[in-house]
Amino acid sequence: MARLHPHHFAYLMLPQLVGRRPAAVRRELADPLLARELLLYMWDKAAENLAPRERVSPRGLHLSWHQVAGRATALLQLPAPQATGEAHLVAIVYEGAEPGPDDQPHFTPEDDEDDLAPEEAQPRYFLLEATLGRSLEEAGTPTLLGELHGEQHRHHAPGPPAGRPDTAGRFLQALAELLGPLPDVVPYMRIVRG
Repeated sequence: MARLHPHHFAYLMLPQLVGRRPAAVRRELADPLLARELLLYMWDKAAENLAPRERVSPRGLHLSWHQVAGRATALLQLPAPQATGEAHLVAIVYEGAEPGPDDQPHFTPEDDEDDLAPEEAQPRYFLLEATLGRSLEEAGTPTLLGELHGEQHRHHAPGPPAGRPDTAGRFLQALAELLGPLPDVVPYMRIVRG
């Protein structure tokens, strides 16, 4: 059975925060100090109502940024799962380029209002989930490539085996294949009458 602490963090609290405040969360995750503070705060909040024996150390919690099929992707390494229903990795995939200087946090009182802008694309939230069964490969434990969208939880396909040095890279490659390339921008066309 999944441990409640890591499950609450990866499947409830973090996706809710990302969905509610996508722009602010992206800015905070783009800044290493704010990212650490935010993730540790969320980790502690995930255990707030749990008995001390049910709390799990954040050891192994790590964030890195990557380009996945032309999209900026925050990759979170989670503490090692102990059971099915826990995640090895989380990927928050934003439409657009990697975070740069413009993505650094700039906090103003209007930030919360800006985060609710209807035209802002919601990031996609993927998980590499621990599962039962045999891995298709000899080394590593079996996984599933899952996605959370609001209240929906979807499994796309078997994921790369976990517990290997190349697991994160293969997870990102699986996401790139799933997402496909960004749609080409249609060039501006001007009609000239002669």
